[in-house]
Amino acid sequence: MGTQKKSEERRARQELMDELRRLAKWKNNDVVKLAFLDGEEADKVDALDLSGVVELRRNANGTFEAKFVDKVRVLAMLREVLDEGHGGALEDFLDGLYRDKDGDGA
Repeated sequence: MGTQKKSEERRARQELMDELRRLAKWKNNDVVKLAFLDGEEADKVDALDLSGVVELRRNANGTFEAKFVDKVRVLAMLREVLDEGHGGALEDFLDGLYRDKDGDGA
């Protein structure tokens, strides 16, 4: 396997881990904000983080339902990625899960 291909695979794997880590840490605050937005505030939707939302539904009677990413499943997927034999990657991941990009605690 060439050096460039290994580098590309490593980068793709890191991007996957970063996305899964983000989903594992995702909070549903913006979904609550979305539930209470009025029609005039529709332009605010683009600024909301809805990445952990699987399904949204507003019924005719005005009720709002949301289904979210299963964080346990996300962590299981991460475990599978990390178990592919990448040394201390699990420890690095767990450290990163509780520390943001700046090194501060989450």
